[in-house]
Amino acid sequence: MPAKKKKEDSQDHFRLRSCILQTLYEMFKEYPYAQIEPGQIMEVCGTDARELNWNLVYLEKSGLVELGRSHDSPPFIACSVALTAQGIDLIENEDAFKSRFPGK
Repeated sequence: MPAKKKKEDSQDHFRLRSCILQTLYEMFKEYPYAQIEPGQIMEVCGTDARELNWNLVYLEKSGLVELGRSHDSPPFIACSVALTAQGIDLIENEDAFKSRFPGK
């Protein structure tokens, strides 16, 4: 893969992860205990299930989101997504957020 294409792809992932976290944060401010279905995030962020799934797993492994897996929910890897306290702290620290997700 050419270097330019690879850089564009990583920027796309940063933008998607930023969108996921910002979407969850806005939901958190309205309904602090609410979880959101992955399909809603997919629509807001303009992505597909494949891209959303692996980015959600990355964010979960980073401790920024929690994935609910109480039942199967194809084509998604989880039935719900929620922001963790660590995710909230990152979003509220604008400099750290921009540094972590420069595609914002």
